[in-house]
Amino acid sequence: ENFIQNGFDLRHLMRTITTSRTYQQSIKTNRWNQEDEINFAHATARRLTAEQILDAVSVATGSQPKFSGVPKGSRAVQLPDSSLDDGGFLKLFGRPERESVCECERTTQVSLSHALNLINGPTIANAIIDPQGRIVQLTEKKIDNRTLVKEVYLATLCRVPSETESGKAVDYISKADSQVEGAQDLLWALINSPSFLFNR
Repeated sequence: ENFIQNGFDLRHLMRTITTSRTYQQSIKTNRWNQEDEINFAHATARRLTAEQILDAVSVATGSQPKFSGVPKGSRAVQLPDSSLDDGGFLKLFGRPERESVCECERTTQVSLSHALNLINGPTIANAIIDPQGRIVQLTEKKIDNRTLVKEVYLATLCRVPSETESGKAVDYISKADSQVEGAQDLLWALINSPSFLFNR
């Protein structure tokens, strides 16, 4: 009714939804709602879709994925089907073949093959070590490790690190063989974290 009363205004509808208490629920539970799965008493974590993960990796690493048959710089969500992804990342992570109009073909379940691919698969590794990527660009600016850690966190998780996180990351980068390698390891760890892979 609200949508009709406001002249089918999509901006008003989006504002109403996003400012609602239900939409803004935290994923954190308490002893009264921890088992409630149907009354929207708390948010539930959902794994990002295959396209969202690959595009998020591209943004976080500053790399551009290479898809056959489409212009350079195309995003995974723009691909008409997963066969254009030569590395097979999209298919592995559940992008459907689009043989039917039903979204039910899509899988978002987490599996061992997903974890292994994120940990040491070529798609993630190549994005992280990209010579034109974010880490190389940041380290060429000769910034200190604390600023570097902050920039990597902002690019990956869209937040600044806590004091504890920052201290541990700065310490790790300081002990690494080079600032580039230490920062690449940090980026790899953040990409493999639940905070990166799940919509909370």
